[in-house]
Amino acid sequence: MMSQPSQKTSLLIGQISILIISLVTAFMPQYSMYIFLGYFIIIMIVMFRSSRKMSKIPPKNELGAPLFKENGAIKIAMNDELLTQELKKQAMGSMSLLMLTFMVFILFPLYRQYAFIPIHDALSSAIGNTIVVNFLDYYIMYQVIFGILTLSRFLMQNKLGQMNLMIPQKFHLYRIGIVANDRMFIPLTSDLCFVFDRKRHFVELHSIKNKGFRIRLYTDAISELVEKLKSLKVSQCVEEAKI
Repeated sequence: MMSQPSQKTSLLIGQISILIISLVTAFMPQYSMYIFLGYFIIIMIVMFRSSRKMSKIPPKNELGAPLFKENGAIKIAMNDELLTQELKKQAMGSMSLLMLTFMVFILFPLYRQYAFIPIHDALSSAIGNTIVVNFLDYYIMYQVIFGILTLSRFLMQNKLGQMNLMIPQKFHLYRIGIVANDRMFIPLTSDLCFVFDRKRHFVELHSIKNKGFRIRLYTDAISELVEKLKSLKVSQCVEEAKI
């Protein structure tokens, strides 16, 4: 999960995708809606398959013996009075972002109805090449929609703060990574750092590149887990540890 693309990478992928889909649509403008829907569906499938692939647990011979076990993390988490507020905020943010994703089905017809023709006429007056005009028609449209969604997502995330908080019910620490809930693997890469809160009984792993995701490990043995992470070359985040 920690290997999800950063915001810069996601923006780059988005720009390349817009360029490609605009080129395809320029030659088949009558199928623009179907091409766009197909692109949207493919992206969703790729993201889903990618997340499943990242969750695959390595074989036991690669994992080795566990260095730290916590099978009662969920019970410890239930005693954290502030957790409920955080989860409510996360749920609200996730729902808002989901609704924002489907705004594309509103923006697309609105743009086609009110902006497409005036921009097409302006481009046709300035450029004589029909194929170039068709390409720019859709390139501008996709950029406008992509820009509105990206800006809205950015503003929403800033307002709601961190939302991608993962809390395993149980976890085992190995030399190469963490197995959470017996079904998800988080590799211990150089991209990770940690903070901890003794009062709330958790250690939290942060991704340096992708700050939108955190995994919180609840345990009563905070000192032991911190020392194990340090021995595996996982550094403490720039943020000061909470005591």
